[in-house]
Amino acid sequence: MKLTEIPCPTPMHRLSVEEKDWKAFTPAEAKRVLTLLTAARRFEEAIFMLDRRGLVHGPAHSSIGQEGGAAGCIAALPREARINGSHRAHHQVIAKTVHALYEDGFDPARANRLPEEMRLQTRNMMADIMGLKDGWSGGRGGSMHLRHDPVGVMGTNAIVAGGLPIACGIAWAEKIRETGNITVTFFGDGTTHQGTTHEALNLAALMDLPVIFFLENNGYAVSMSIEQSTREQELMTRAQAQGIPSIRVDGMDPLAVNLATRWAVEEIRKKRGPVLIRADVYRYYHQSVPYPGSVFGYRTKEEEDDWRKRDPLDYLTHQLEQRGILTKAEMETIDGIVREAVDDAVAYCTEGKGSAMKIKDDLWPDPATVDDGFIGDLSEFAGVRFAEPEDFKPEEMEEMRLIDTLPRVMGKRMEQDERFFVIGEDVANMGGGTVGATKGIIDKFAGRIVNMPISENGFCGLAAGMASMGLRPVIELMYSDFFMVAGDQLFNQIGKMRHLFGGSHEVPVVLRCRVPGTEGYGSQHSMDPSGVFALFPGWRIVVPSNAFDYVGLMNSALTCNDPVLVVEHQALHKKVSMVPASLDYHIPFGKARRVASGGQVTLLATLTMVETCVEAAREMGVAADVIDLRTVSIRDLDWDTIGQSIRKTNNVAIVEQSTRGTSIGALISDEIQRRFFDHLDQPVKRVTGRWAAPTVSKVLEQAAVGNRTDVDNTLRELLAESRQRPVAA
Repeated sequence: MKLTEIPCPTPMHRLSVEEKDWKAFTPAEAKRVLTLLTAARRFEEAIFMLDRRGLVHGPAHSSIGQEGGAAGCIAALPREARINGSHRAHHQVIAKTVHALYEDGFDPARANRLPEEMRLQTRNMMADIMGLKDGWSGGRGGSMHLRHDPVGVMGTNAIVAGGLPIACGIAWAEKIRETGNITVTFFGDGTTHQGTTHEALNLAALMDLPVIFFLENNGYAVSMSIEQSTREQELMTRAQAQGIPSIRVDGMDPLAVNLATRWAVEEIRKKRGPVLIRADVYRYYHQSVPYPGSVFGYRTKEEEDDWRKRDPLDYLTHQLEQRGILTKAEMETIDGIVREAVDDAVAYCTEGKGSAMKIKDDLWPDPATVDDGFIGDLSEFAGVRFAEPEDFKPEEMEEMRLIDTLPRVMGKRMEQDERFFVIGEDVANMGGGTVGATKGIIDKFAGRIVNMPISENGFCGLAAGMASMGLRPVIELMYSDFFMVAGDQLFNQIGKMRHLFGGSHEVPVVLRCRVPGTEGYGSQHSMDPSGVFALFPGWRIVVPSNAFDYVGLMNSALTCNDPVLVVEHQALHKKVSMVPASLDYHIPFGKARRVASGGQVTLLATLTMVETCVEAAREMGVAADVIDLRTVSIRDLDWDTIGQSIRKTNNVAIVEQSTRGTSIGALISDEIQRRFFDHLDQPVKRVTGRWAAPTVSKVLEQAAVGNRTDVDNTLRELLAESRQRPVAA
């Protein structure tokens, strides 16, 4: 047996600073790096002081000791570059803010104070960390969720690795628009063990995205050392495995990081793809408390002392003075104007001194605004045509199968608006994807219908980043159950993004999810996701039961600036309906449709169960109001139509095919009894499947879901327990 080592074509580099690099480091460059580094240190010291006094609500993850990496990197970027980061990001965000506002010709060593806009944004950033209304996000973001688009800060993230695929989406938007801008995503060593990290690295490499993955390796994920976390301790191998070149640098040396970043920028310019920088740094304090790690026993005092001797601010100022690049007086001036801006921010947010210091009462947000902005006001629908079938002339209509409307409505909107992109697994293959949703439009929109690897959390995060840049991604999940793989990006990111960042950031993501019904796909491919999505804020949910409704609801989903889940039931794909050939109409969110009228019972139905309810009532001779809900996000339900029907019949059942545990009916039932309790003759009844998910066995699958027999039995129970006398249908 002969073994031959396979060489890896993807390089890993180590950067060392040479004497010539110091000689080439100009005073102007030195002033910029030092200003960013000093701003990061003084700002963090102020947050540290406020936290000690109990004025920072929640965790404040100190980055004192790590600032050399952020300052060195950001100073080497174009001012227009964008960044995102993790929960430990104060140093990166303040450095990026100062850098973005650092105009050509500004000389911090000869200024009396920082420019007013820098001072203002320093104040607003501090206010956001302290939860105050003048903060960038009105105080909602706090320490871990900082975003201010005008300075290129696109959102920091409390979910480890959560920001990496979002950065890919931001970078893709820049690439699509040919801006030449670079995106940097900052993360820690613990992040390298997250699956999302590998998905993001793969997407960035696969798509040649202009993104720098900046790994701040401080050696510990909370208290877990790298040695405790992984066998392969050269973390750059994660990038190498995805074909991404990388460079390792001493993060305590700001010049070294600056040079590494310049190299990375040039690599991206030449090779049109991502780069990873590993900067070895050290956080002086424990995760989010003002004590060193040695207090908790996972580090030694000797280790901490050794790293503190290499403090990046002390090191840089010493080198600049010793080499005659800057004078001590110049550096003191820079420190002075930075301190003044930070002190001004503290003074703006607080009153009193020492232990008597407190937050100014008038800076707290109004508690009444707690729900403001978690969804939009739908003003984007001004002027659109809302219509129902009866609003069209017969000659305007044609027969269409629901499945045929999918590519037609999508293609029309893509033709009208170049911001639309369809992404998902196999969407650009097989002549129309796995179900034909892109049939006939793939070639027409080449580059905008894009296959994704099997990495749902990654490409849903990609969509989040795209949406944050004003693009309008449409995600196709091959099967609905796969949303759970992408749960973080769908619920923690996309669903919360608007509200978390102050209510003003639109998130126009459409998620198409297929439910196969009783097609033998088993328990991991058969879920109706509506009930789960309804539990989380931010999402609107539509459940079209026919082709006409699909077109109208999909047009609304594609118009909406909030994230919208579109549930597509495979059993309805071949159902034929009359649809306007123009496809030019919308159905509003929150507008149900009464598909049958009667005074005995109200049946609230979705998807395949709409027709089942109509047939059951007709064949049993029951006078039923059958209402196709169409929209099922609870706040969007058509309570006027529902209430009108309940007041008439006094008896109501919610009818779904879904399993009982994930049924949305429980939420609807609760709301009905809160709103209409006095009009009910009996408790709300629910038709659902059983507790267990459907299995592959044809017999067990039919038994597991809500079906016609369940509807029949429920109608009998409703009539038996009603106080009304039975009436004819």
